[in-house]
Amino acid sequence: MSILYGFYKADKGEVFIAGHQTQIPDSQAAIAAGIGMVFQHFKLVPNFSVLENIILGAEDGAMLRPSLAKARESLLSLARDYEMNVDPDAIVEELSVGHQQRVEILKALYRQANILILDEPTGVLTPSEADQLFRILKRLRDEGKTIILITHKLREIMEITDTVSVMRRGEMTATVKTADTNPEQLAELMVGRKVLLRIDKSAAKPGKALLHVEDLQVTDEAGV
Repeated sequence: MSILYGFYKADKGEVFIAGHQTQIPDSQAAIAAGIGMVFQHFKLVPNFSVLENIILGAEDGAMLRPSLAKARESLLSLARDYEMNVDPDAIVEELSVGHQQRVEILKALYRQANILILDEPTGVLTPSEADQLFRILKRLRDEGKTIILITHKLREIMEITDTVSVMRRGEMTATVKTADTNPEQLAELMVGRKVLLRIDKSAAKPGKALLHVEDLQVTDEAGV
């Protein structure tokens, strides 16, 4: 994915976007081709505001007062459209991890990305934040944007994807429609052998109590 986003140069192979062969020598070329990426470790400037991070690298005079106001309105419009509540003036390092991820997504959308790559996006999120992320991704998918989700979590794969490509030891082992597979088959493709996704174990049998205490009271040095 770093090759697709222009971080690394490919040794061989071709990239086609919308049926056209595309050269991606660097990240600026990737952005110009409509590719955005949300890294597992965010690429944000901690002591910059949300708005400053959004327009960083895409300024083109945006730091001038009239353009800055326009950029702010564009950001707020995107945030409203995708139900991502963000404060443009908030300092990034003061935001939760979930909110920082939203800033990364908004940064890609601000640059009009039609292909969005996310690397292990739920690894740092709470369950509720992950659910919110999935709602956003489904909305983007329904609008016709391409979402490339890198994950090893089978539940996420089955819930949100349409097509699954499995890599093992650096090689592509299969590409299947999500509706035509199941977690067991995907696990087998991932590790190269059959995998049991359940654990069969007998009920625990408590042993003899080694210590039994009742009505114990303790007072600390402060008398509490």
